[in-house]
Amino acid sequence: MNILALDTSSDILAVALRTKEGWAEASLDLGLRHAERLMDLVDFCLARAGIKPVDLDLLACAAGPGSFTGLRIGMATAKGMALALGKPFLALGSLDAFAWGLEAFPGAVIPVLDARKGRVYAAIFHRGRRMTEALDIPLAELLSLADAYPEILITGPDADMLEESASERSGLHIDRRGLPAARGLAVLAGEAHEAGKASDPGEGPLYLRPSEAEETQATIERRKNA
Repeated sequence: MNILALDTSSDILAVALRTKEGWAEASLDLGLRHAERLMDLVDFCLARAGIKPVDLDLLACAAGPGSFTGLRIGMATAKGMALALGKPFLALGSLDAFAWGLEAFPGAVIPVLDARKGRVYAAIFHRGRRMTEALDIPLAELLSLADAYPEILITGPDADMLEESASERSGLHIDRRGLPAARGLAVLAGEAHEAGKASDPGEGPLYLRPSEAEETQATIERRKNA
């Protein structure tokens, strides 16, 4: 099965193409300028694998949480390609994709995405199983949720936000590989597809809070009604 996965949930834009021959992957740290280069990376991976868009069997993208704009770009692109090609589409949790491949770690695996304003998007996984829902939580409160685990591995693109905590807490480790989530998305999408799952074409990104524009509008409305 040829699976194209797009991860636009963080500053790192990543594309992974899984075929029966292996992998074609590309990533760029663009600072959320994903719209400018996403299709370039898609074309690169297709050319690297020696296949055409019509040869794809499944399109996948990160559903969130993550960057508001980035998630919309990735999902719109995956949906558009799926519709144009007549192929199925799957949107999967970005935190699940960042935790993928770390099932052998004996303690808690916590993928972290910077949610700004002193908060992070995160979830706790253990042996590949999600132990919490996706969280929008103050950084200072995150580790208290994992106190039951003597060993904790912080992963994801913003794992270094807990660098200081790692120097103070025994058993806390930082995954310094900084691997994009696109490969994990492709694997998880393939498994979900085989299990008969598919995303609704009308499905939108997973947002754990209103966007800044929505918050600003809500503030304006409250002031009008005060």
